[in-house]
Amino acid sequence: MFKEEILKEIEQLNKGYEASVKEVLKKFSIEEKEMTTLSGLPLKPIYTPLDIKDNNYVEDISSPGSYPFTRGVTPTGYRTKEWTIRQVVGLGTAEETNERLKYLFKQGQTGFSVCGMGYQPYESGDERSFGILGKGGVWIDTLADIETLFDGIDMSEISINQIGFSIPVFAMILAEAERQGIDFKNLSGTIQNCVFPFGEGPQMRGNGSVDISEYCTKNLPRWNHTSISVRNIRDEGISAPQEIAFGVYMGGFTLQSVIARNIDVDEVAPRISFFLSSENDFLEEVAKFRAMRRLWARTVKERFNARDPRSWLMRFHTQTTAINLTAQQPLNNVIRSTIHALAAVLGGAQSMSVNSFDEALAIPTRASATLSLRTQQIIGHESGVANVIDPLGGSYCIESLTNQLEQKALETLKELEDMEPRKAYKYIVDQGKESGYLRQKAIDNNERAMVGVNRFVVREGEGGIDLGNTDILGYDPVWRDKQIERLDRVKKKRDPGKAEKAKKLLEDAYRNRINIIGPMVEAVKAYLSIGEIVEIREKVYGPADLSHVWGCYFGM
Repeated sequence: MFKEEILKEIEQLNKGYEASVKEVLKKFSIEEKEMTTLSGLPLKPIYTPLDIKDNNYVEDISSPGSYPFTRGVTPTGYRTKEWTIRQVVGLGTAEETNERLKYLFKQGQTGFSVCGMGYQPYESGDERSFGILGKGGVWIDTLADIETLFDGIDMSEISINQIGFSIPVFAMILAEAERQGIDFKNLSGTIQNCVFPFGEGPQMRGNGSVDISEYCTKNLPRWNHTSISVRNIRDEGISAPQEIAFGVYMGGFTLQSVIARNIDVDEVAPRISFFLSSENDFLEEVAKFRAMRRLWARTVKERFNARDPRSWLMRFHTQTTAINLTAQQPLNNVIRSTIHALAAVLGGAQSMSVNSFDEALAIPTRASATLSLRTQQIIGHESGVANVIDPLGGSYCIESLTNQLEQKALETLKELEDMEPRKAYKYIVDQGKESGYLRQKAIDNNERAMVGVNRFVVREGEGGIDLGNTDILGYDPVWRDKQIERLDRVKKKRDPGKAEKAKKLLEDAYRNRINIIGPMVEAVKAYLSIGEIVEIREKVYGPADLSHVWGCYFGM
């Protein structure tokens, strides 16, 4: 990118700079420290054209909206369309979550994102639900809950994000859209879904992940059938290069699995998206998003021979990291989440959820959820950073880090691709566990700074930043009682003949290994509960082994 004579001049300039630094260090008896990113990449004191001399602007960076999409997936960035503000909501029963959603929409939220929907493989009346129902998200038993959740919400006006993989809940969303009179071709949304190599478990004998991708490709052209969630394992402690590599690997494995059903890559790839984290290391995170866009584009184009430019796009949702939010001095988390959010915007996220400052303590209150929403709005409407596309692009530091992250990720990706798929998946899970342990050990040993935890700690009675009069949302036992009552009413009211017929249809679909989505929609329309659906699946396949699964994925 630079003329040879210019690079030689810069080399001389650098020698002079390094000599000046040595003089300063010697004068003040300072020992120069080696700095690294959070992932361990070496950081120089300054970056110059020498650090990106091998870059080819056209091939490696290019314009926004042009291959390899380092600078973004659209030519106009946020100048014509702001990222979708998709704050995560999920508390109590469908009534509480519906109320919170409507409130946030009135406050300017632009996307629907609900957690907790269908994570549990049992009913609300099961003793295992005691103490947790509605605590980690909204509890869903039957289609009646989804009807309540969407009460007063026009599904044709929003994009819907289903956090967590649950085929029954996905089927309920389709059934509710049908009830609202919405053509599936006009339904916009995303489901957290990707294909995992579980070997001989029920997920592989009747692979619902591939069923969803196949069904959506044929029937829901605006629905992102696959959202590769690497965010959860990043929050366990893996590095930025690993987040890139693991995401691209799982995306590639998903592509292979769907293509195996005789579906063309250019029918599948355009509706694959990613769910990523945004961590503490600001510069590294901005570069990470850029590097992953480039690596995904090259992978889909060169390895899978995709021809449609839409197939090359890496579109992603970001949720700011939760693992770095502390119970100590929790108001500090407002600043942390703002840094995470700003990195995601400068990295070109398509949608985002900013975690609330009370994340380490409880489900967000209305006040803390509003503050997280305002964080996004202030960045978007006041900071000015959205007015320029990829404003950090061209920075010698950012471009150099982008190169390093892509190269590190590519090395890990090649290692994974050389493994048998089940071993690769086990490696990914094991890395999450090991990284989480090492991360916590570094904090405990004071090697990794956490303000309020191992730096600038405020002892009891010393005052300082605390919650003041801010409320914390506690668990309400009424949620469980109310949910159990509703489930009982639904079962008494539903047509028993229709329910039995739906059970038989679903069991036959599992046994014959046909695409499960159609029969599942009929099952939920007959108001079968998630617990009943799981019983049918386990009758055919046996219980799912979840010991090797991270996050909330259990598959149905």
